[in-house]
Amino acid sequence: MMERLRAAWQVLRGYAAAQDHRASAWAPSGGSANAEVGLAAATVARRARDAVRNDPYASRIVDLWTGNAVGAGITTRWPDDAHGRAWQRWAESTACDAEGRLDLYGLQALVMRAVVESGECFVRFLLTEPSPVNPIGLRLQVLESDHLDTARNGMVAGAATIQGIALGEAGEPVGYWLHRVHPGAAWILPGATWQSSTRVPSSEVLHVYRKRRPGQLRDVSWLAPVLLRLRDLGDYEAALLMKAKIEACLAAVVTEEGDEALTGAAAGLLRDAQGRTVESFEPGMILYRRGMGSVEVVNPSGGGSHAAFARRALEAAAVGAGLTYDQVSGDLTQANYSSLRAGKIEFRRLCEQVQYGMLIPMLVRPIAERFHVQGGLLGLWGAEMPDGVSHVPPAHEMIDPLKDTTALIAQVRAGFVPQPEAAGAFGYDFRAAVEMIHEANALLDEAGLALDTDPRRVAKSGAAQDAAQMAAVEIAATGAAAPPRVPTEPASGQG
Repeated sequence: MMERLRAAWQVLRGYAAAQDHRASAWAPSGGSANAEVGLAAATVARRARDAVRNDPYASRIVDLWTGNAVGAGITTRWPDDAHGRAWQRWAESTACDAEGRLDLYGLQALVMRAVVESGECFVRFLLTEPSPVNPIGLRLQVLESDHLDTARNGMVAGAATIQGIALGEAGEPVGYWLHRVHPGAAWILPGATWQSSTRVPSSEVLHVYRKRRPGQLRDVSWLAPVLLRLRDLGDYEAALLMKAKIEACLAAVVTEEGDEALTGAAAGLLRDAQGRTVESFEPGMILYRRGMGSVEVVNPSGGGSHAAFARRALEAAAVGAGLTYDQVSGDLTQANYSSLRAGKIEFRRLCEQVQYGMLIPMLVRPIAERFHVQGGLLGLWGAEMPDGVSHVPPAHEMIDPLKDTTALIAQVRAGFVPQPEAAGAFGYDFRAAVEMIHEANALLDEAGLALDTDPRRVAKSGAAQDAAQMAAVEIAATGAAAPPRVPTEPASGQG
């Protein structure tokens, strides 16, 4: 037995992080993902929202993630006109919003903001009467994480429940216990109570969050790793500001000769020229106190290492939030094309991971599928989901459009990048882009216009295409027969 314990101890000593000589006070929790999230989610969410309301850098982090991951919206392209026209009327109007304030792409941004701030967000499907702007009779209600009744645990209504989420046999969510009214609201709906919650089937609720561990059912605010650093930075800057304001207000301190001892009760009190005790400071003040008699001119001290400290704190906050320092701070004094490009490449990978790993599978695609199902029930189209449905995230702005576009063209010409992916780099669906180009060319031809940007008419060098080339283009475009070839006279000196 002792030999086995000794062997286990030798194995443990193989990892420095498992030894106690430097980390004796490091005793992390060994709980599951759900246990750790359940203990921290609510507190972290409240602190994160407070930071977003009051801290400019926290607010900036939320805006950056929302603007880059969602932007103008993740669009859904349908291969048929029936779906496309109905989707356009529904998604681009406020009829899809249960509150009637935002269109679908505004709701996407709202969900993303809630996920960054609180760690999770809920979207509930609600049915209504079909209308011209809402042909499928579907509305979306966005709910904050506080609507989840986390007090529901154990066997509730015949289902194993963890923090308000009812689970099936495989651990999949089958229902959510949701409050009708936000627990922190100052009003209440008729017939409801502050503690009332209703189980809603999982088919009627979308739960959007970033899953970081196996078996994880919820998540905490994305600001959790950086909240303390941002708060420390804010407190430090507030203290420096107060110090600078006091030093800037005082011009001099006059110590008058008096009968009172220096250790007396009034020896250290600062008074103005009228002898009144000073409890607040104003610019240019000259203060008086009892003493041996002297005049001390106040010389404000320098800023010290504030700039270096603030930069390090913001660098750590940016790393913890998955962003770059220049994005969070807005400081571009030391940035150049190479550094910006290197930082943007890493951020774009993280952003695409969020788009294709969270937003599209948890939000965008389920909404499109529910849209199709509702339209099928109303007889607008068949029950089978059409092939070729695509979800296109917004394009990332190029750092140097000329350099980036030239490189992309070279990659397409070499066959390294297919044209559909190149079109996606600009936020376009390839089929939609081809249709738009075809319609634009048809309009130009109908009007008899030839632009110098039209490769059918103008060569890459800017010169007009010759007649043979233009005829070949016309034949390929219209399907007309090739003109008969006119024989030419042989050149002189040839048989």
